[in-house]
Amino acid sequence: MRTVRMLGNCGVDVIDLPDPEPAERDEVVVEVMSSPLCGSERHAWDGGRRMGANNVFNSGHEGSGVVAKARGSKYVKEGDRVALHAAAPCGSCRYCVAGHWVLCDRPPGRRLPGNHSQYVLVNERSCLPLADDISFETGALFGDAIGTPFRAIKRLGVTGFDTVLITGQGPIGLAATMLCRFLNARTIVLDVNPYRLEQGRQCGADACVNPAEETDIHARIAEIAGPRGVDVALECSAAPEAQTLCMDVLRKSGRMALIGVSDKGPMIDTMQHFTLKEIEVIGTWYSAPTDHEELEALVRRGLPADDMVTHRFGIEEAPEAFDLFFGGDAAKVVLEPWG
Repeated sequence: MRTVRMLGNCGVDVIDLPDPEPAERDEVVVEVMSSPLCGSERHAWDGGRRMGANNVFNSGHEGSGVVAKARGSKYVKEGDRVALHAAAPCGSCRYCVAGHWVLCDRPPGRRLPGNHSQYVLVNERSCLPLADDISFETGALFGDAIGTPFRAIKRLGVTGFDTVLITGQGPIGLAATMLCRFLNARTIVLDVNPYRLEQGRQCGADACVNPAEETDIHARIAEIAGPRGVDVALECSAAPEAQTLCMDVLRKSGRMALIGVSDKGPMIDTMQHFTLKEIEVIGTWYSAPTDHEELEALVRRGLPADDMVTHRFGIEEAPEAFDLFFGGDAAKVVLEPWG
């Protein structure tokens, strides 16, 4: 099979590996039909050093396909269409029982060599049934790109009465914009990348603002949202200054989700941001398996999930796909391993 190999130092290549085989009863092999790139893969892509020729792994963790080999599996059979959840849950800890797979205490599964491959070995529990009327590409977006902001939006109870600020219009931010617009919320989106800001406009944003072009971004948001501030903030950029801005412009008793992944924290005034305003801040990391069928239902009702995909590449074009994606001139980029 053909698979992407992460090299670090802003490099990937494509190599041949033997087709994987299930070694355990709960392992299955999936023929991957769609494998989107995720912003969190930057850490593996530009790792700052070459990983060496012996590395055979890639960072693909979004995807969908068809079960190709399932020896003794309890949950899937060969030929099943599936969306691939990034977690491999044990199924019995308190978090798995509650549906919070990414918080699993005892994750048992392997994912070899990663979803950017023609075949991938995964734990059978990671395979969520994909309905026949949902495309592989759409199903591949459910777990992370759309599922992560969807989970945050559900937890914060966003409705059509809310004005929502979304900072960052990368794939996660674009999905958040699309979902909030679908729920008839008023959306204000921020990004310093003009291309991605335009993508936010196309995904239905009511107001698009480039903070780099504003002398007073707080005043600009107040002009749009009103002096009380925004009802909800979805921070999708992982920039510490954006995290702080969200807390600044939230109204009293506002709600906020930290969705972007960062190793740096915001500047927080605990008295002004939390005590006196009584805001609610949550963190969201990936989706829950229960979100999957809800997202299928939303697509059937008209959620334009595929609108966020701007580029599609065959697996042999993986180096070009990664360069374009992390160069900022694309929204969601998808690898089609058999294309």
